[in-house]
Amino acid sequence: MPKVSVVPRERAVAVEPPAGFSGDAKTAAYVVSDAAPLHLCLHTIEPGETLAIGPRAIDCLAYVWSGEVEAGGSCLPAGSSLVVEHGEALVITGGKAVSQVLSFTAATAPERERAGGHVHLLPADRVLRVPAMGPAINGGMHFDAACPTCEIWLHENEFTPAFLTPENENRSAHSHTEDEIIFVTAGQIRLGNRLYGPGTALAIAAHTMYTFNPGPDGVCFINFRAAMPEEIIRADGQRGSEAAGWRRHLAGRRPDYLTPN
Repeated sequence: MPKVSVVPRERAVAVEPPAGFSGDAKTAAYVVSDAAPLHLCLHTIEPGETLAIGPRAIDCLAYVWSGEVEAGGSCLPAGSSLVVEHGEALVITGGKAVSQVLSFTAATAPERERAGGHVHLLPADRVLRVPAMGPAINGGMHFDAACPTCEIWLHENEFTPAFLTPENENRSAHSHTEDEIIFVTAGQIRLGNRLYGPGTALAIAAHTMYTFNPGPDGVCFINFRAAMPEEIIRADGQRGSEAAGWRRHLAGRRPDYLTPN
């Protein structure tokens, strides 16, 4: 697998639902190869259609990119997320309009095995928001990998157009100690001289140096890991704990999940 794989929306390939998924939804694969440590699919759900997740041997995170769905007795509009832990199952039903739901999974079970057996629902209005994380950067925490029964991480970021100053644009490249997938939910991300729009996924291998900038109208994205983030390492030699940085911004707050009825 390349150290950085860029998959625009038009390159996602229609496939049969992966093992552990069933229902009426149409599935497109972004990252599913045997060599990829993390997998990402996009499920399109028509009104009244279903996507069933589980039971599986590996935890699954789903993110509602557009539309709204019903799951476990809760309405989950765009920007909501959920986790179906290993050994548990959940049926997602399409709402009044066509919905697009992303599913993120690890290819193999994590080294630090946890009990599983639960479903966590996080409607968009319960996401912990963090304004002004940095110069013209906002954030939100969905899953912080601190659950006693699963180790899943998902955060979101918004880089506003005000970020585009010479000082910010020339910031140091960096790497993370975990494999990750970035998915552009709105705006554009600049990689080198190219702009990529909504629906673009970046699969980035652990310890890979990379950098990006927002497009002229900014960029919003979500970032998935299958384990607790450890170090962020910058090309200029600076090192720090990414998870500790988020805990500092959140000031002791943790996501408050709903359980299915």
